[in-house]
Amino acid sequence: MKRANGTGSVFKLNGKRRNPWVARVTQGFDDKGRQKYVNLGYYKTKREAENELLSYNSNPYDANFKKITLLEVFEKFIEIQKNKGVAQSTLNGYKTFKKRCGEKLLNAKIQELKALQLQNSIDELVKRGLASESLRVHKVILVSIFKLAMKLDIVQKNYASFITIPKSKPVLERKIFTESEIEKLWNCIEIENVDIVLILIFTGFRVNELLNIQRENVDLENRYLKGGSKTKAGKNRVVPIHPKIFELIKSKYDNTNDYLFLNHFKRKMSYMTFYQRFKKMMEILDMKHTIHDTRHTFATMISEASQNQKAITEMIGHASISMTEKYWHTNLEKMRKELEKIN
Repeated sequence: MKRANGTGSVFKLNGKRRNPWVARVTQGFDDKGRQKYVNLGYYKTKREAENELLSYNSNPYDANFKKITLLEVFEKFIEIQKNKGVAQSTLNGYKTFKKRCGEKLLNAKIQELKALQLQNSIDELVKRGLASESLRVHKVILVSIFKLAMKLDIVQKNYASFITIPKSKPVLERKIFTESEIEKLWNCIEIENVDIVLILIFTGFRVNELLNIQRENVDLENRYLKGGSKTKAGKNRVVPIHPKIFELIKSKYDNTNDYLFLNHFKRKMSYMTFYQRFKKMMEILDMKHTIHDTRHTFATMISEASQNQKAITEMIGHASISMTEKYWHTNLEKMRKELEKIN
């Protein structure tokens, strides 16, 4: 049966070829009014080519999109991020992402990348010993790239969102910050974001929990912070402000932004920005720690200083303990009493 005009054509190439059948459509005209042909692809059988043509005609798309690679969308993503004014540390993180992807993945046509290929790329990074924290950042960037590709109608589904990050196996025991290291942090308070590390150590917040705290969640008069996430017990928990970090919190509170912790552009600081600065900071101070070591340090210090397990679990947010309005202030003072036992 002859196809209707404007619906494209299927034909066979000469010679011995693995995929001899071509599905072709017309997309526009040149300056002289001649049709511009675009090949949708090359196929083993005539039926495969006809099915592709049928699929195209039922939902037309820019055939040139089929040639766009992951790298091309990534470069467009970088351009958008630069226009938004993201920090240099975030851009450095994108460079690291590009190196970890490798040429094979970057040069793959993004329409042909499915969940399996993306998961395989993550699994390769696992074999190379990349930490779970870095794997999570890698996935976040891939998801963002695919979101942009969907926005541009290049792909129909965000296959990066199906990536699973394997739970990290504890290879090394977590290291707490020693007393001498904490003293060193205080002595080097002028180094960028050392103050945030100290706040993490004396509150026990996870880094994202701290970065998400807004000024409305800070009560300087009663000296407490309200925040937290991840678990039922961890959400919206109240943590007293230790006297040692009160001035650090107060200095952050004095900004006019909704959030306490900002980047150089006076916007909320992202996890990636802090992560890059933390790594640089540890190099400068000649320390070897992960960000989560701050929370482990807090848990260790408060456990050594106090025997009040209820107060400890409420501050850390691990146990399922509910606080009613009636006993709220009583619990806050109990927690403060235990917290201030940390010297």
